[in-house]
Amino acid sequence: MNTKWIIVIVIIAAVLLVGIVFAVMYFSTYNNLVSLETSVDESWAQIQQELQRRYDLIPRVVNASKLYINYEGSILQNVTELRSQWASAMNSGDVDSINDATGRLDSAVANLVVVIENYPDLKSSQIVEDLIIELEGTENRISTERGRYNNAVGDYERTRKSFPANFWAEGWGFEARKYFEAKVGADEPPEVPLD
Repeated sequence: MNTKWIIVIVIIAAVLLVGIVFAVMYFSTYNNLVSLETSVDESWAQIQQELQRRYDLIPRVVNASKLYINYEGSILQNVTELRSQWASAMNSGDVDSINDATGRLDSAVANLVVVIENYPDLKSSQIVEDLIIELEGTENRISTERGRYNNAVGDYERTRKSFPANFWAEGWGFEARKYFEAKVGADEPPEVPLD
């Protein structure tokens, strides 16, 4: 066999091998980004589900509490207003607005729980007690889902910014995702009026 043909065959084989490796890398990177983006979307949906659960539960807690509290009602009114603001933020779809509204509602719900615990008649009401337990459980689930969402965003962002995905991710439409962040000042416990 002629050495010219051997060289041509080797070059063709090398080009095919490089092409196959490139194609495998290209499609596996795309599929990995799709999988990670889907995980982020699923995690966000779980947060929304738990926030909606809390949104639906708050009026029941407030109404049950109103039956027992001889109180100005400012905390109950504040929780109700913040619940409406949260609903507006969810409708906007803006992660920053949702983070902010969720943080304010978190503080108000914490205040409500503390106030309820300071009213012996209210605390002894089985209805209110059951609702508070359910609300506290919901708050724990929200916290867990936020952590899962942030983990999913972290995995997605690491992959999106890593080689070789960083060459193609933007062109494929895989945009950066934001973490679910605590509002400014969330590291300080909320002030709770005890009178």
